[in-house]
Amino acid sequence: MQTIHREACSVLQQQAAEILGGFSQAAVASCGDFGMVEEAAHAALLKLRFVVMSAGLALSSQSSRRTYQCPACGKALHGWGLAERRVVTAEGEATYRPVRCRCLGCAQDYYPLEEANGLSGSQFTTGAKALIGKAGAQSPYAHVSEWLLEERGLPVSAKEVDRTVREVSSWRRQEEDRLRGALFGEEAAHLRAAGEDPLEAAAPLFEFGQWEAHAPAKISVDGAMVRSCVKGADGNLEWFEHRAGMIAPAGEEASGQAAYVGGVCSPDALFDLLAAAWRKGGHLQRPSLFVADGARWIWERAALYFPEAVQVLDIYHAGEHVASAANACWGEGSAEALKWRRAAREMLLLPEGPRDILRTLMRALKKPEHVADATQLRKELRYLYQHRHRMRYHALKQQGLPVGSGAMESAIKQLSVQRLRQPGMKWTREGADAVLRIRAAHLSGAFNQTVQRQHDALKQAAQRYDTKPFALAG
Repeated sequence: MQTIHREACSVLQQQAAEILGGFSQAAVASCGDFGMVEEAAHAALLKLRFVVMSAGLALSSQSSRRTYQCPACGKALHGWGLAERRVVTAEGEATYRPVRCRCLGCAQDYYPLEEANGLSGSQFTTGAKALIGKAGAQSPYAHVSEWLLEERGLPVSAKEVDRTVREVSSWRRQEEDRLRGALFGEEAAHLRAAGEDPLEAAAPLFEFGQWEAHAPAKISVDGAMVRSCVKGADGNLEWFEHRAGMIAPAGEEASGQAAYVGGVCSPDALFDLLAAAWRKGGHLQRPSLFVADGARWIWERAALYFPEAVQVLDIYHAGEHVASAANACWGEGSAEALKWRRAAREMLLLPEGPRDILRTLMRALKKPEHVADATQLRKELRYLYQHRHRMRYHALKQQGLPVGSGAMESAIKQLSVQRLRQPGMKWTREGADAVLRIRAAHLSGAFNQTVQRQHDALKQAAQRYDTKPFALAG
């Protein structure tokens, strides 16, 4: 092995010297034109990437050569060296010489090294897929294709970026589905009945380790619309809804520690996932607030999934309904309605603010002939009355706790609007879902962990072959 290492180093040094020599000549020929030097350096670095990665793959492949056992019949596999193969890595293109392992008894071929590195039926390593998938979740696929070619020298088409985004997203979705199933699946009930914790074997989606021990958490969900590729009856493109959830420390200073989930999914699927992630983190005893706007699909589920959380109606959303009630009561544009509209948030923050607002509007409704729009006033009163227990804003502010869902609205912009709502964009449900799941993992700081678990799973699957050193048969 030491001989192989020395030979590889010698070849690598020679190839690198040739590339750097060419770069030095180009720098001299530039005669003070730093732009030419920059172009020459970029070209040299691309060549060095190829040389370094190819040498590294060759060494790694040689050091992994073993006699494997056939997983079907148990007989020893025989290895044959094949022609050089060109692959795409996270650091650029490279070549290496793969080995085909054949069972002479079953007449089956196996490629353990390729299986362990995501190269079965693909030219992209696991690391390259992660790079492309993450980039595709941030920028339009055509732009990613151009960037990969210019910066990494990788000829990856926009179609390949699309396919890779979907594959990488499936890694995250599989983890999410396993975690959901561990809490809400049929098998989970049997495990609990047997006294086992069904969440124990599922991988955590997020790391909550940096959170302060007993700091309260805020939980929130929301939805947004995405333009589809399908035309409706009116000839215009239809829109569909996606949903997102967030768990974060309640303090403003801890906003960078938020955990996000998102996708084109049903309300139940979103709440299943958010609740499973929360319980996997072991935070059921931590004080928590559930803060959201007034959407019915949210509050129908909040108490079921997070019964321990204090429910809070977003104060800005409540203020809009107070303003609408004032317009209905005194007439839009009237001095009294304008006064209430400007002061709605401050009124709600008073110790008895929400109760006083309700009382004032109810007294006005006793004389419907004197209000501008009695029907609208009754509608707004019903809404505010139904949410009265979620408007304890003064007490929450006194404790330094949030009373608005601005963080969730910001999350929607980061998860969806910045990527899916760019001019002219239209999406399939599957395509939008793939982007959202990767973006949610990335914004949560959990993307790299998902990639590592995928890589580890591939390596573990390839360990079904026994390993012993061997020499190539040809």
